Amino acid sequence: MTLSLVFFVRTWLRRATPFVWLICLTATFFACSKSSQSGAGSQKKLRVSVGEIKEISVPSRGDNSLELIGTSDNQEVVEVSRQQLAPAVDTLKRTGAGPTVFQIKGVTVGTANVTFSAKPMNAAGSGQPLRTYVVQVVAK
Repeated sequence: MTLSLVFFVRTWLRRATPFVWLICLTATFFACSKSSQSGAGSQKKLRVSVGEIKEISVPSRGDNSLELIGTSDNQEVVEVSRQQLAPAVDTLKRTGAGPTVFQIKGVTVGTANVTFSAKPMNAAGSGQPLRTYVVQVVAK
């Protein structure tokens, strides 16, 4: 009886080994793909009350070759917009030496991911992520 149990366990382990390797390989693949996505820019946490506006400054290159974009994955919870500044007296001369300021406004209670990315001017797509905020909106 004991010998047949040992034989059964040994046979089962030999047959299960490829599946164990497959599960380990799949878990490693998902772990690597997940970390490469979140590692494409720094990630920070931000807490905002409903109706509160926080300003986030994102450094720009200064040569106006890149467009900075702020997007939220949940517009019902968080609203992202650029800070509107009054135009300079000489509007023909554009200097983008300073950082771009975005405003994050809490709309309703919940959590949303806000991603700031840069892409070449007039290019399609969402661009290269620079910074990601996990924004938690709480009641006042």
